[in-house]
Amino acid sequence: MQYSGEENLEVMQYADNYNNLLLKKIINTMPSSANNIVDFGAGNGCFAKKLSKQYNKHIICIEPAHNMHHHLKGFILHNSLQDLSDKSQDFIYSLNVLEHIEDDTFVLAEMHQKLKRHGRIFIYVPAFMLLYSAMDKKVGHYRRYSKKELISKVSQAGFDIVDCRYADFAGFFATLFFKLFSRSCGNLNIRHLKFYDKFIFPFSRLLDCLTQGKLLGKNICLQAIKK
Repeated sequence: MQYSGEENLEVMQYADNYNNLLLKKIINTMPSSANNIVDFGAGNGCFAKKLSKQYNKHIICIEPAHNMHHHLKGFILHNSLQDLSDKSQDFIYSLNVLEHIEDDTFVLAEMHQKLKRHGRIFIYVPAFMLLYSAMDKKVGHYRRYSKKELISKVSQAGFDIVDCRYADFAGFFATLFFKLFSRSCGNLNIRHLKFYDKFIFPFSRLLDCLTQGKLLGKNICLQAIKK
């Protein structure tokens, strides 16, 4: 398997404010006693590396795309969750991955199976099919989610929902603008990304706080616990 969005992942590493917020969300969801942690869809290892280095956490990376494996040297690496023992993990996080998987309900059930009792998940996915653009198509997205759909699928997998809310309020409008007016084939523009991350994203975070993630956003973040 090859992942077609490797260039976009490389560009996203320059989104410091965005990445730092996601890292904070992961840390806030992760049980303090967690020792066995899985990065599902680790990609280029951006977040696994940060967690490993800054917080001294042991991360297992799940990444089926062979062209991404060279980024993950030094980590325990598996192609799928099936390679893990049942009831063996404390925490699984997955950032912008479920939308790449046709049978996402099967994967959520697998996560539930691999977690210990009271194990937790943190899921971050793109929101609103209205925003589906050339970039989604380029990197192989099957869907963008509604909160109702994501909550339903996670609940059906056997999890109790702890929290679910939209993220990146301003990003909704930026993505809609990109879809309607950009002639891009789906590649991220590093100059535009840096501008958004530095000047607009902090304002977007403020709007997320004011709206409590209830109205809209470019993404959805969900926390859940195994029953």
